[in-house]
Amino acid sequence: MIRDKLREAIERKYREDIRKLSIYWPSETITLLELAMGKKNIRLYSNDIHEFDDRDIKLILEITPRYFWLLMRVPLMLRYKRESDGTAKYIVEGGIWQMRLAELMVRGQVSSSGLKELDVSQFSKLISRFKSLVFITLEG
Repeated sequence: MIRDKLREAIERKYREDIRKLSIYWPSETITLLELAMGKKNIRLYSNDIHEFDDRDIKLILEITPRYFWLLMRVPLMLRYKRESDGTAKYIVEGGIWQMRLAELMVRGQVSSSGLKELDVSQFSKLISRFKSLVFITLEG
């Protein structure tokens, strides 16, 4: 009984913390074309502004074919999930073009299916190259 109440309290606190963090989640995304045309920031749910780093912008535009600029959007949003066996994975939020963007950012190439989820090494590579273009949330 005490164990159940403790578990409920911990889970309630966890959900509340996730809710508080969600105000720092992007309320909008922009196309790579908009990025190339000089729009360098987005609004968060907190009404704060997040500005993309010039180096990240330059790199993503260099590696992405121009004919994808209208289809791919930033920031790339990922959801962290820990599996029951303890392994971590990062799930790409959004549709097929976001999965293709993730693959382009990690592997430097695009396939028809893209990347639906990233392992820790892929995530590390992604975040080391594109710090300001990626947002991560916890599974809630």
